[in-house]
Amino acid sequence: MKRSKVGVEAATCRSTALRRGLPFGAVMATAGASGMAGRCGLPDLVVPLLALAVLQAVWIPVIGVLRHRAEIRLGWAAWLEIGPVTEHAGIHTVPLGVAVITGGWAGLSAWPLLPPLLACLAMTWVLTIASVGRFVWSLAARGLQLKAMDGTWFLVPATLLGAAIATEDVAKLMPGHVTATLDVLALASAALGWLGYCAVIIVASARLWRFGLKGAPLAPWWIAMGCAGLAAAALGRVSHIAADDVHEQVLLAETMVATSFFSVALCVPVLLGSALFLLRYCRFHDAAVWTPTFSTAVFALGCLQVGSDLPSAAFRSIGFAAGLATLVFWALTAGWNLRKCMSSR
Repeated sequence: MKRSKVGVEAATCRSTALRRGLPFGAVMATAGASGMAGRCGLPDLVVPLLALAVLQAVWIPVIGVLRHRAEIRLGWAAWLEIGPVTEHAGIHTVPLGVAVITGGWAGLSAWPLLPPLLACLAMTWVLTIASVGRFVWSLAARGLQLKAMDGTWFLVPATLLGAAIATEDVAKLMPGHVTATLDVLALASAALGWLGYCAVIIVASARLWRFGLKGAPLAPWWIAMGCAGLAAAALGRVSHIAADDVHEQVLLAETMVATSFFSVALCVPVLLGSALFLLRYCRFHDAAVWTPTFSTAVFALGCLQVGSDLPSAAFRSIGFAAGLATLVFWALTAGWNLRKCMSSR
C-alpha cells in the first residue's frame, strides 16, 4: 500500500512537470513565421513553414506519448488533478498553436478545404475552452500566488485572442448566415481576450512592483509584448463587425491603437533586458526557447494591422521590421536546436 502511494505521488510529480512546459512553443513560432513570411515579401516560405508547423503539431504529441508511456499508464487522476495556476499556463500553447495554424490555413485561398478547416477551428475552440476553464478553475480553487506569476500567464488571454483571429479568418470563407455567427463569436472572444490581457498586466505589474523579476524565467516576458500586439490585431480584425454602430467602431479602433502603442512601449524594456541578459549571463549551452519568435510575430501582426487600418507608415515599418526579425529568430532558433539535437545523439 505504501509503495503504491509513493508511486502515485511520483507519477503526480512527473505529470506536473510535464504540464509546466510550453509543449507547442515550436508550433506557434513556426506558424507565426509562416504568416510573417508572406507579409515580408517571401511568399515561397509560407506553405513550407505552415506545413512544418502542422507536422510539429502532430509529431510533438506522438513523441510525448512515446517518451512518457509509464506516466500515462498510471491513470487520468494525476493528469486531471487541478494544481496551482502556474502548472496550467504553459498548456495554452496547444490551443494557441492550433489557432495560428487555422488562421494561416484559412489565408491560403488556393486551398479551400472547408471541412478539415472547420474541424481545425472546432478543435481550437474545444482546446481553448478546456485550457482557459482549467486555468480559471485552478485560480478559484487555489487562489492567486503573486510571486508565482510569470510571463507565461499572458498565454491565457492570448489563447482567446488567437481563437478570435482564427474564427474571423475562417468566417470570411463561409456563407452569409454562418459568417454572422462566427463574427459574433470572434468579437466576443476578442473582447474577452483584451479584458483578460488587462487583468494579467495588472497582476504582472503588481508582481514586478513587489518582487521584481526574481524567481521568474525571463524569456516568457516576451509574451507580454506579443500578446498586446495580438490583442491589437484581433481588435482590428473584428472592427468591421461594428460597421453599423459608429460609436462601437470608434471604440474598437481607439482601443486597437492604444493597445498597439502599449506593445511598442513594452518592446523597449524587453529588447534591452534581453540584450543585457545575453551579453552578461548567457553562455549558449541549452536549447534555445521559441517564445521570442512567436511573440515577435504577433507583435508584428498587431503593428501591421494598425498600419493598414489607420493608415500609418510608421506602424507598417515597425511591423515589417518585426516580421523580418521573426524570420531571423526562427532560423537561428531552429538551427541552434537542430545542432543541439544532433550533438546529443
